[in-house]
Amino acid sequence: MSRTLRPVFKKTFVKGVIALALFSLLLEVNASNLVNYLIFLAVSLALIAGYAGYKHATVYTIDEEGITLQPPLHRPPKRVEFSNVLDISVSQGFLAKRFGCGSVYLVLKKGRGGYALLGGGFAEALRDIPQPEQVREHISEMLGAYR
Repeated sequence: MSRTLRPVFKKTFVKGVIALALFSLLLEVNASNLVNYLIFLAVSLALIAGYAGYKHATVYTIDEEGITLQPPLHRPPKRVEFSNVLDISVSQGFLAKRFGCGSVYLVLKKGRGGYALLGGGFAEALRDIPQPEQVREHISEMLGAYR
């Protein structure tokens, strides 16, 4: 039985809008440049939505032997076998908690992951997935057979 997950769109979009709002506070908007500012806002919001959509297009599939990470735009998938996982943890920031999502990190025994660790190892992340604690528990159960 496999389980398929996608990153949460709303959190990424809201995070981008907050950054845009903070940046907008630094701009001097007046009647003479209002049209330019509105164009800037429209383009910025379109880019934020595009990035959030791109991120949401990532697919994580958990099956009996491991996890397949399928990035968007026909990039090659990554495969993490449960036999190669040392540890698993969850990270949730303020916004992630508000949107019911978080990131699950898999510390790997060998190979190359998406993130280099200080101790010399590597980790792979399932970013902004819904209900990360439940996913961690599910993966931990699956890992039990490999430990």
